Amino acid sequence: MIKLYNFNPGPSKIPEEVLHKISKAIRNYEPINSSILEITHRSSEFAKILENIEKNMIYLLNVPKEFQLLLLQGGATFQNAFIPHNISNNKKIGCLVNGHWGLKTYMDFSKVLDNVDKFEIDFELLDTIYDDKFSKLNYLHVTSNETIDGIQIRNFSKIKNSNLIVDMSSDIGSYKFNFDNISYLYAGAQKNLGIPGVTMTIINKDFIVENNNPSYLNLNELMKNKSLLNTPSTFSIYVLDLILEWMVDMGGIDYFENKSIQQSNLIYDFLESYRDIFLVLEKSEFRSRSNITFNFRNKDLNNKFLEYSKELGIVGINGHRSVGGVRVSLYNSITDDMVNFLLENIEKFLVQVLK
Repeated sequence: MIKLYNFNPGPSKIPEEVLHKISKAIRNYEPINSSILEITHRSSEFAKILENIEKNMIYLLNVPKEFQLLLLQGGATFQNAFIPHNISNNKKIGCLVNGHWGLKTYMDFSKVLDNVDKFEIDFELLDTIYDDKFSKLNYLHVTSNETIDGIQIRNFSKIKNSNLIVDMSSDIGSYKFNFDNISYLYAGAQKNLGIPGVTMTIINKDFIVENNNPSYLNLNELMKNKSLLNTPSTFSIYVLDLILEWMVDMGGIDYFENKSIQQSNLIYDFLESYRDIFLVLEKSEFRSRSNITFNFRNKDLNNKFLEYSKELGIVGINGHRSVGGVRVSLYNSITDDMVNFLLENIEKFLVQVLK
């Protein structure tokens, strides 16, 4: 059987040591002497899992005391409905649109709130996000990493707005940042934090207001119940706990940020060395380290390369169906051996087609 090198953009690769623990717990999770799939969310054992998640997330991200952790379902798409239902219609909201997911958020927010402004900024003008244009907004939504377009914003503190709402679904845990101007942060787990089914939210307590929303759209009620208003996705939460433990053991955010920089630089430097063959985004400050997107200048080579890679067990590198090309996702679980194998075989492919 051929070995797979999984670069999928999500759901993504799970570290081998975590997979081993998951496999064992499915058969028997020792604290309950039964399968983890059978754990009840009202048990003391599950409460310990939630406590451990909170402890490790606070440690890894250096979360300030005025923030509260909440685990929800529905991914980032649910957040697009949930967040605007918890903001007053008299607040001025902005949505930074620098890719597919930012546009989707803007469209969804606009269906709930009347006062939503769209700030559409293409890649070449991304440095203008540090201008004063956002300073008078009550809130600004930012997608930190556009997985389809290969665009990433990491320096939140330079954005001139005091209440950012940040979708970090695809790059949380891969670099350090501070919460100085962040009011609400969320991330679906299926990229860097585990498997689909649970969404991590970290919310400033000042963001929470009383409202009459139905229970699962009512942030205040959800906070009061500490992620247990209804039956949560217990298995996804268990995997999240294991991933956070693994991240701590590996060396925390410092380790993963250094790994992210080194791996992405290897690939970008390689692509730069073949400028006559590849099209790659220009401004290095906003190039994604999590999702590297590129095209062959000869478009016929894109599909040939994808087929060539698939035969070698390199999977998940096809670009999104809306844009095509190639996309290499470098989430926290991607090893140096995987990156080296990929680069070696891009070079071998080039030797074949450039004879």
